[in-house]
Amino acid sequence: MFVRFILLVLCLSGFSCSMKSLLPPALAVVGGGIGAATGNPVAAATGAGAGSAAGSLIVMDSDAREDKKMMVEALTSGDVNKLVETKLKNAQNEGFFDGILNEIYGVIKLCVIGCAAWFIVPMVYSHWRAKRSERKWKQT
Repeated sequence: MFVRFILLVLCLSGFSCSMKSLLPPALAVVGGGIGAATGNPVAAATGAGAGSAAGSLIVMDSDAREDKKMMVEALTSGDVNKLVETKLKNAQNEGFFDGILNEIYGVIKLCVIGCAAWFIVPMVYSHWRAKRSERKWKQT
């Protein structure tokens, strides 16, 4: 078990990813474990969601601080190229991925609406036909 932990740490430290990206899943595991200690699946899910949200907020806050720090340094030193580069980096990071995620969420919403219509429309139509047939049978 200890060897696996050491190998995991060595693998993670050998790659060029930041440990900040592991914060939301790690806090989700911690929150889910704390919620699961109550023995209630809803509490476990809520704890995991709260942990993940807290991790995401911490990561976003530290990223925003770094970006603002770079912008202030560029403004105080009068480095226009660095300021433009920082703005382009922010626009690329925020615009591209947010745009992709918004499109994916839009497709998921359309799928959910389609599935709801797939189930609800036949139910409503069948109910309407049954009521109409019932009225017809009572008249004859």
